[in-house]
Amino acid sequence: MTTFEQIAKLLPENFSESGLEEIQAIIEETIQERVDAEVKSLEAKVGGFMRMKLNEMKEQAVKELEKDNETFRAVKIYETLKSVIAEDIATSDEEAVASTYKADNEKLQETVNNLNDTISNLMTENKTLEESVINLKEDVQTLDEVSKAPFKSSEQALVITNESIKEDSTPTSEVINEFLTEDVVRLSQLT
Repeated sequence: MTTFEQIAKLLPENFSESGLEEIQAIIEETIQERVDAEVKSLEAKVGGFMRMKLNEMKEQAVKELEKDNETFRAVKIYETLKSVIAEDIATSDEEAVASTYKADNEKLQETVNNLNDTISNLMTENKTLEESVINLKEDVQTLDEVSKAPFKSSEQALVITNESIKEDSTPTSEVINEFLTEDVVRLSQLT
């Protein structure tokens, strides 16, 4: 006996054939929807399981390939050596660049120190010159004040003229002025 026959027995006897067919259609539709949902759920689970198993199989195949295949191992060793060498080259390049920059920096620092010394010397010289200018201005001001005052000389001059010389009075050797020698006096008489 089928499930539909069991359901039909439970229904009242005066139920019509068409009502039974409608109930049968609703039940079949419900069952089909439920079966479709379960199938989709099982397909998703099976697909996930298959992907997981496929990934595991790939990993296992790669491990076996690494273990058994000489070419694959040589490629892995080559890639490892390549990365180590690239790192060493990069490190040596960085060191070379760093040493170049360090040398340039030291030269620039030396130049800056020389320029600072030069600036310090020039500042000292400038300060000295400013002080000299101030002193010279004070001297000029003092000279201006002195030049405005009348000049009084403390020196005395001896004036010699022809009128004052008498030949009979004193001989030339007795002249007190030591700069006037007999030769100079004779020269002055000639003119």
